Amino acid sequence: MNFRPAISLRIAAFTLVLVGISPLSSLAQEAQSSHPIGRVARLINPSLVEVEDRLTWLENRVRGLAVYSPKPLKETFGWRAVQDGDQPPPSLTLDLGDVYPLEDIFLVPAQIVLGESRTLFPMRIRIEAALDKDFSDARVIYETRQKIHENQDGYPMRIVARDVDARYVRLRVLLGHHRGFQSISSLAEMVIISGGEPVSFGAKVSAHGSLDDPGYWDANYVIDGRSPLGTWEGGKWTNSRGQLLNVRAGEQAARWQIDLGQETPVERIVMFPVRLPELGGVSALPQGLRVSLSNDPEEAGVAREWRHQGGETYTPISFIAARTPARFVTIHAESAVNAGRDRFHPIAEIEVWSQGRNLAPEADIKVRLSGTDAEACESLVDGYANGLQVFPIGVWLRQLTERRAIEDELSEIVPLRNSMAAESELNATWGASVAIGLTLLIPVAFVERRRLVSRKQVDSLRKRIASDLHDDIGSNLGSISLIARSAKKDLARLQGPNELAEDLDEVEVIARESSLAMRDIVWLLERRQDTIGDFVQRMRDCAQRLLRDIDYELVCRSNRTASKMTLDAKRHLFLFYKEALHNVLKHSQATKVRIHVRDLRDSLVMEVEDNGIGLPVDESGTPAAVRKLADRAAVLEGRLEVNSKQGQGTSLHLEVKRSILTTANSTA
Repeated sequence: MNFRPAISLRIAAFTLVLVGISPLSSLAQEAQSSHPIGRVARLINPSLVEVEDRLTWLENRVRGLAVYSPKPLKETFGWRAVQDGDQPPPSLTLDLGDVYPLEDIFLVPAQIVLGESRTLFPMRIRIEAALDKDFSDARVIYETRQKIHENQDGYPMRIVARDVDARYVRLRVLLGHHRGFQSISSLAEMVIISGGEPVSFGAKVSAHGSLDDPGYWDANYVIDGRSPLGTWEGGKWTNSRGQLLNVRAGEQAARWQIDLGQETPVERIVMFPVRLPELGGVSALPQGLRVSLSNDPEEAGVAREWRHQGGETYTPISFIAARTPARFVTIHAESAVNAGRDRFHPIAEIEVWSQGRNLAPEADIKVRLSGTDAEACESLVDGYANGLQVFPIGVWLRQLTERRAIEDELSEIVPLRNSMAAESELNATWGASVAIGLTLLIPVAFVERRRLVSRKQVDSLRKRIASDLHDDIGSNLGSISLIARSAKKDLARLQGPNELAEDLDEVEVIARESSLAMRDIVWLLERRQDTIGDFVQRMRDCAQRLLRDIDYELVCRSNRTASKMTLDAKRHLFLFYKEALHNVLKHSQATKVRIHVRDLRDSLVMEVEDNGIGLPVDESGTPAAVRKLADRAAVLEGRLEVNSKQGQGTSLHLEVKRSILTTANSTA
């Protein structure tokens, strides 16, 4: 409990709250705690307020996301792969039928089946994309690195493809789950999104190492749109359930016909089941479905036709039309669903997709029941099913992956918030007890004012030191460099000794490097440039200066660049970065360097990779050049991983907790 260093601030805050001074009392009214001690605790602990604000934002955000509500499949579970001994890794290849700019790839875990305790999601994978069928131009989109995949807790795994153009996509299972001498893995669905559309639906699938079981496991089941995640619903709630077409005794057959108005290239038809509380929450579609495409309302000259058993199902049914031109979409149902004494045909929503648009809401719909016209239901195509909004599958899967990330963060932040609140309220209680016994606040205010004045003086001194370094010493170093350069020219004109020319070269280099190092010191002293965004910009300047003869790339994927860094953290992290670049220049002989800054949960990750010859090693086989890097990483309490092989380049991976970078850890 860090009570004494901030006792004066806490006493002042508590006493001002007691007497009702305006700014603090208004803040107290906004505090989240309902009792006075809780309000005071938040006034004296800004970190607790930040944590609670973050907690509130996460809770509000997760409420608007699709709900994770898995349901069991009774058939077409997905793809199961097996690898025996030294056999090649199992693979799954999708031919999308055309070249698409890929956006996202989602891998949905298979359900847990009888006799298994896990979903058997692949532990290591590699995903490649290509334009040629033989994958001669293959590009790796994703490959599992240090941390293996567990079971994803049933949630989909999202892989961002960054608009890679491809027709063929291949998934290799590099590591499955060991069962005796075999390695087994399974997958429910592989959804590839381009332009917001699922271009993997209906793709041609070829597989190696499949463990097929007719009706349950087959490679073709990973692109049918059916998974144990249920229907693509979420967001805003309404009363719309779709259509429950009541059937009287002797009436069974029903027909829905959607008139698109003109011949249109139809890509797919999707039917959503109705959730039936009458049957204990079972979801169902009409039984004995036949779906056809034609240009004639009487279905003369059917262009394409599908059949499906319908009945109980928890997932939408997709009929892939592959841009078949047609005007009429006709859906036949042979028999109704029985619910006690009632019988009806249930359909929650119908979608007809063409060129990225759902045309069903604008189309004319006619319904016939046993040859008699029936009333069409507007909620059949209103974009809602079972009371929730119907999402495009890419949006739905993206929301589920975001939900998992938020729930993981909530599981960490809720205990932290409870601990901070308990400690702060205890401190506030002690502060209140001390404040009651105090009669004079003037000494406290006087001391606090002196502290603030002293801090301003320190800031002013830092600015003067930085200015003097830049103006005086920088000017002198620049003069030394110019004099050395002029002396070299005079020496060359007078044909002086080469040894003296080499010495002057060294003087010029030292002066230039000292001047650059001094600029870095001045930047470290600058308080106004202490955010992660400022740090990344300095990284760019340093890379441009040091790697000017090397092809390099610096990418920042952090969304928390506004966070402020402490002086020590900024210094050690920057010196780590410079040392990494110097190692590239001294040892690697690299032609390409990749620098990546990104977020990983509650940490900041810096990666430096090159394609050089690797780092030299000492007698123990350890790269000697990374000792300084290891020291810097230890000061930052970070995790450093170095992968360096002779002739195969070097990869540095530094992971530092964000709390180390943004809190006052003054380690020398």
